[in-house]
Amino acid sequence: MKALIVSSGNIENLNIIKRVCEDVDLVVCADGGADLVVKADRIPDIVIGDLDSIDKDTLKRLKEYKVKFIEFPTKKDKTDTELAIDYVIEESFNEIVLVGVTGTRLDHTLANIFLLYSLLQKGVKATIIDDHNEIFITNDELVLYKDEKKYVSIIPFNGDLLGVTLKGFEYETEKENIKFSSTLGISNTLVSDKGIIKVEEGVCLVIKSID
Repeated sequence: MKALIVSSGNIENLNIIKRVCEDVDLVVCADGGADLVVKADRIPDIVIGDLDSIDKDTLKRLKEYKVKFIEFPTKKDKTDTELAIDYVIEESFNEIVLVGVTGTRLDHTLANIFLLYSLLQKGVKATIIDDHNEIFITNDELVLYKDEKKYVSIIPFNGDLLGVTLKGFEYETEKENIKFSSTLGISNTLVSDKGIIKVEEGVCLVIKSID
C-alpha cells in the first residue's frame, strides 16, 4: 500500500499534491501540511502533530469533515514528519511519497532526507518530491524514467559506493567506485527513456532535478 505524507515545507506547484493524491491509498498531513492539502482542494485522511502550525480555518474545516487528528505535545523527541512516518509504517504501508519536507529550514530538510535511510532499512520504498527535485535512496537497483527533470545526480550517502553501473545515461559506468564526499556523480542526464542504476555495495541518494 502507498501513502502520501505532506509536511509544511515549501511547495508552490499544488498540482504535485493533486497528482500524488490520485495514486495513493492514504493521505497523512504532518501538522501545517494540512494547509497545503486544503489549498490543493483535497481533504487528508489524518493529521498528525502538535498542531502548532496549522491554520485555524484549516483546522476548523477539517474537523467539520471529521478528519482524524492524532495530537502530540509540542515538547517531543520526534518531528511531526517522523511521527507521520511512524504512523504509516505501523499501518503496514510499504511505499511513501513525502511532499513539503524540503524548504528554507536546512535542518529540517537534511533531517527529512536522512529519514529516507531509516525507511530503506525498514524495507519501505520512499521518495521526496518538491518543485524542482525528486529524491530517492537505494543500496541495490533503481529504475528512472525520462521526464522534465533532466539532471540525475548520484551521491554516496554514508560511505564509498562500490560497483556502480549506469545504463541509459549520458555518462554510463560499469562497476565504477565513487568515493564518499566525491562529486563524481553530479549532473548526469538520461538519454534513454529509461535509466538503470545498480549499486553492488553502499547506499546512495539519487536526485532528479530541474533548473
